Amino acid sequence: MSKAFTKESEYVPESPIRRLGVPVPELNVVTPEGLRAARAELDELQRTGGDPDRIRELTDHLLTATAIEPEDREVVGVGARVVVEDDVGTRSEYRIVGAIEADVKRGWIGWMTPLAQALWGARVGDTVNLPRGEAEVVSIEY
Repeated sequence: MSKAFTKESEYVPESPIRRLGVPVPELNVVTPEGLRAARAELDELQRTGGDPDRIRELTDHLLTATAIEPEDREVVGVGARVVVEDDVGTRSEYRIVGAIEADVKRGWIGWMTPLAQALWGARVGDTVNLPRGEAEVVSIEY
């Protein structure tokens, strides 16, 4: 049988790097908790001989990461937990974090995302234009 009619991809090489895909932003800010967690994860991975790709990713992020504390705790910024309510009464909670901390399943969004940018600088009572529509900021906690 001709090679043209056989399965060509019997051998598919593995990707040499299996990163989580979190690029290091030019301005790499994180929460103090996020910085501690990333350092602890890196220490554990190095101690146990963990995934070299994750070690490289954490190392790259930690080289430029800067933990910041909020200047004004009444305004949304890095580290804020924000609850918003849309026009039908549905509430959503988000936490604004650094790129390496982001976890959509937990509602933790990177500060550079469109959603975080829409919330940035808002105060309780402000109406914000989120990607899914308008919402009112009902609480901010740090």
